[in-house]
Amino acid sequence: MGLLHKAIRPLLAALLVALVLAPLGASASSFTFGGDNSFKVQSKGKVNPYQSGVTGSSSGTGDLVTDYYVGLYGFNLFDAIGTSDVSVGDSFAGLNYSISDQRSVKDPNFYVTSDYFRKQGPDKRHIPDSYEMAGSLVLDSVTFDSPYEITLKGYLTDLSFNDSTGSAILQDLRGSETVDFLLTVSYASKTSGEFIPVLQSKHKSTWASMSGSISGGGSPAAAPEPGTLLLVASSLGGLAAWRRRKKIVSARA
Repeated sequence: MGLLHKAIRPLLAALLVALVLAPLGASASSFTFGGDNSFKVQSKGKVNPYQSGVTGSSSGTGDLVTDYYVGLYGFNLFDAIGTSDVSVGDSFAGLNYSISDQRSVKDPNFYVTSDYFRKQGPDKRHIPDSYEMAGSLVLDSVTFDSPYEITLKGYLTDLSFNDSTGSAILQDLRGSETVDFLLTVSYASKTSGEFIPVLQSKHKSTWASMSGSISGGGSPAAAPEPGTLLLVASSLGGLAAWRRRKKIVSARA
């Protein structure tokens, strides 16, 4: 019985190490934002998001849902995708384009604030004096889904947070190096023209609605590292060898 315990101990130890080293899964925190007529589609490829309210969040405590607003600096969409020759249905992927590279865009350029500091639009010179979260947008893909819908996907980097934020959601997001960004621009009550023709024009503009989401703060459980797997495999091999030796001794007896 003592030999059996000696053989099993390494295996149990290896399995314990694997459980400790393997990352634990976590549910990602997220929040949504948007509003009707809170986005301007403009001539020569320009888009101009206005401040919009946070509309919901994943489970958590704090004041995120009711008290915060989101702002994003205006930028040139055609510069981001590298062309103005677009049609409905076109999709541009693999961009990895930081809008901070554009001359008129500051860094950081995305923020979450409790201060509705400029009702008529974003302040392009600086972020608010006080903010709960700030970051810089990097676009991965842009899709012209329909005459009245454009989808932008990417992530926020260079994140900074208010240390005293009362939002559990933001406290969770601050543990991530980047957070996922999704923004859909769509038809609004004051929309006066199809988006692509307006973007390609010289002097036109039209209102649009926007709905977006920010998510992060969690990752799925990952497989153990190769070294951990090797440790487990070695212990299993040792146990198998011990069992073979035990059978040979029993047969001789």
